[in-house]
Parts: sequence; structure tokens; C-alpha cells
Amino acid sequence: MDIVTHGLASLAVARGFFPRAGKAAMAAAVLVGTIANLDWLSSSFSPSAFLTWNRTYTHSLVTAVLISAVIPAILFAGIFWGGLGFEVSIPKGAVIPNDLRTMRKPVLRGIVLALFLAPLSAALVHIAMDACQSDGVALIWPFSSKRFAADWLPSIDPWILTILIACIALPELLLLVGSEIGAKAKKPRGQTGAVIGLALVLIYVGARATLHSNALALMESRTFHGETPRRASAFPETLSLLTWHGVVETESALDEIGVDVASPNTFDPESSLRLFKPEPSPALDAARSTFAAKRFLATAQVPKASLEKTETGYIVVLRDLRYAAAGETQHEIAAVIELDPKNKVTSQELVWARDLRR
Repeated sequence: MDIVTHGLASLAVARGFFPRAGKAAMAAAVLVGTIANLDWLSSSFSPSAFLTWNRTYTHSLVTAVLISAVIPAILFAGIFWGGLGFEVSIPKGAVIPNDLRTMRKPVLRGIVLALFLAPLSAALVHIAMDACQSDGVALIWPFSSKRFAADWLPSIDPWILTILIACIALPELLLLVGSEIGAKAKKPRGQTGAVIGLALVLIYVGARATLHSNALALMESRTFHGETPRRASAFPETLSLLTWHGVVETESALDEIGVDVASPNTFDPESSLRLFKPEPSPALDAARSTFAAKRFLATAQVPKASLEKTETGYIVVLRDLRYAAAGETQHEIAAVIELDPKNKVTSQELVWARDLRR
């Protein structure tokens, strides 16, 4: 998901569930809730670096906890060893103890909880939203590098973005109007709007998940050009909840087809675009055993191999069809392996797929 959506979602989480945490906690939540997107900078280095860093280390539960603990740790160090002080607002009518030091621990505990739980909640929402997309996230790294991808949401979802903007901007407008007429707010600033917005996003994601399941069931229930599906994948359309981009694997081919879950009776599997698999060969087996191919296949959802005979041997190209199906070709990665006539690997590399089309 884009950084703007993550920033708005983090602010909504902080406002909705930690409304009295203070501006520092709100800022920390937005920072921690968006910082994982820094992994996109790896695309500036190489396809290999992008494959290594994108949605991996920064999108794990362990990393979320560690990053969320940084701010409270700095605060503790500053108070206990750096002489840092802080102001405390005492409610009207409250009894002030003779020894103000007795207030230190409970106040500090409240501050630290706010500065830890708010950022942690924002970080977990970030990971959950990205797990609903097609890139997948290494949720349980460092224990496993397996990626989890639900394929429910597009890379940029205008509906979620609209909901979050509305739930944050509308309360601000109402607050401005209320201040003009002298009305006093009964709840913390923006809390109700944030909770409603997050609830609407949850309902929306649930609807996407249900429609995704319906698209898969529709494809799996049909035969494609006389062949039974081995595996089906469905990727979301950016604007429409009802339209999905399907890829079905059969024994001899990969079939690409659009799926309209609102009109299952008009679904025609014979209209799919067929991409035939290459015949088994020693060259293909040798290419798949290379380090580059193994790295690529470890993250590919719908791998498609092509084998081309050249004057110097063979070229094998491995691509992931989910990039095109999900409309995310900007950072599409492919593996290119070259072999000599005796099927000995002469070169292997991960490349940007856009360079192959030139």
C-alpha cells in the first residue's frame, strides 16, 4: 500500500484508540506506521536488492515490535540517565501528594504505554494491509522467509484512501464549525470519525475477501479448454470490487481470464488467453536449479518459464504472471539464465522485466 494510505491509517489508529496519548504519540504512530515503506528505496539499487528487501525484514512482526520500542527506550534513557524532564497536567480538584516523586512512576508508565502501543498498533495495521495485497509480507521473519499474500487489495486502493481522508478531514471541519458557534466537544478530537473510518475499512476489506473467494470458486468449478484447473489465482481490479484478473494453471498451460463475479453465468473459460508451458527438458531443469531461479521461485506466485534456443545454447526466462494480472509491472522482476549447448549454465541474473521488452 502507498505511504499516504499508511500515514492516514496510522493517524486514524492513534486518534481512534489512543485519543489522549498526546501529540508525541500521534507523531510516533504515523512515523512507525509508514517507516516500513522505506524498503522501496531498494529498487534504486538492483532487482536483486529489491527482491531481498521489499516486504521482508521491515514487514515482520518482530521488526514491528522492535521499532515500536525504540521511542519508549529513548524516553527512559533520557529520564533516568540524561536528566530529561516532563510536564504533567493535574486535573482540577485532584489532590497533589506531598512528595511529587510518587507521581513519577504511574505518569511515566502511562506515557511509555502510549508511546509504545500507539506506534505498535499502527505498525501492525501497516503489515495487515500489505498482507492483503499481492506482493506478500515476510510476516514471521526471522523464523521463516515465507510470504503471506491474500490478493484482496490493489497496490493503491482509492476506496480505502477516500474513506480515511473523509474520516480524518470531516471531524476537523465539524470541529471548526463547532468552534465558531461556541460548541464544546464531548469526545477527544477526531476519535469518533477515526473509529468509524477504520470500521468501514474493515468492512470493505471483508467484502473484497468474500468477492475474491467467489472469483476463485468460479474458476475452479470450470474446465479450461478441456483441462481441469490445478490452481487458480485472482488479482484485484483497482476501482471495481466485482472485476478480478484470473490466472488458472492446467496441465499444459496457464490461462489468463477476466472474472466478473456479478455475472457468473456469462463466465466463459474458453475465452481465456492460453500461455503454454514449455516441454520438460534438461536445459529447463538446469536453469531451475540455479541460485537466481531459486530466489525468484521462492517469491513467485504464478511462475511462467520460456525456453529459447540460440546459436550459443539456450536462454530460459522465468516470469511471474501475477505482476501483469495485478497491474504492478513497474517493479516486475524476472530471472534470466543462459546455458551452452551441453546445458551448462553460463550466466544467471535477476533483471527488471521492463528491460526484456526493449
